[in-house]
Amino acid sequence: MVGEDIVRDQDAANFRSGAAARLAGIPVETLRVWERRYGVVRPRLSPRGQRLYSAAEIRRLSLIKQLVDAGNSIGAIASLPLEALVAVRDGIGTLPPVPITEATQPVRVVLIGPALCGRQFKEALANAAVKVVGQSMNIVEAPSDLRAVQADVALIELSILNDNSAESIARVQRACALNRVIVLYRFAPSAVIRHLRKAGHEVARAPGDAAEVAALCWTLLPRPATSHNAAESAGDIERPPPPPRFDERALSELASAATAIYCECPRHLAELVLSLGSFERYSAECANRGPADAAIHRELLHTAGQARALLEEALIRVARAEGMPLPASATMRS
Repeated sequence: MVGEDIVRDQDAANFRSGAAARLAGIPVETLRVWERRYGVVRPRLSPRGQRLYSAAEIRRLSLIKQLVDAGNSIGAIASLPLEALVAVRDGIGTLPPVPITEATQPVRVVLIGPALCGRQFKEALANAAVKVVGQSMNIVEAPSDLRAVQADVALIELSILNDNSAESIARVQRACALNRVIVLYRFAPSAVIRHLRKAGHEVARAPGDAAEVAALCWTLLPRPATSHNAAESAGDIERPPPPPRFDERALSELASAATAIYCECPRHLAELVLSLGSFERYSAECANRGPADAAIHRELLHTAGQARALLEEALIRVARAEGMPLPASATMRS
């Protein structure tokens, strides 16, 4: 008996986040960050709101972990289909080239907290794209320790988050004129975490191992600034929207299927997804018609894709509640 980590339904085993992370070889917090920022998988929710992962999703996570460990950027591979991930791993596929310019600048970081300031963590974080420009052993002394330091990002280790954490972090942010703050905690109320994220901070539970902490920080750190990025900053999209989970035929069938819901929500959702998919294709064509319109239409394409993905999730939940058949592409992210 495997225990409560595995929940079985009529079709297959579904693994909760702890089991899925262990099987994929990544910390649970890294899994959550990959989902929140990059949409690497889209687990379904149990009736109690718990995330449940399929074996196919765990295989995808494991492949992505292998490629990240091999030096690939999570942002470059997060949206690739399973076949492309396998091809890259096996050396028969390639990723799109990343523009290289002489203007590349390392991300300047300050480290706050005893574990982050330790040699083991700094060695794990060492990379030409990151430059540690200052450190402080605790957040109380950090504003004075780092007042003369100019940095892009602060990595802050706090064992406990409480109602005073936001102001302590704000003092550090003002002292170093920081653009971004990454907070690693061990225990915290959900309300405090939500408040810090609403303020624009990245907040994640700290893994116990220095190498895992460094890997998590690599996921959360921004990309180095380049002349290419600066020229296109207004239209730069952090990651592409996930690919469609329905084709037009499947959506048309869902729109026309009989439903017990009086308000006919499955039909309305299917029609909205159809419309957004069409607008995505329209925006993609407009983005290729000339440099004057390219940036704004890339933003429109990105926004429409994200909206389409959210409505696809809603459609899947409603269709499942209604017992309506779904195509395989909708029920698993390959």
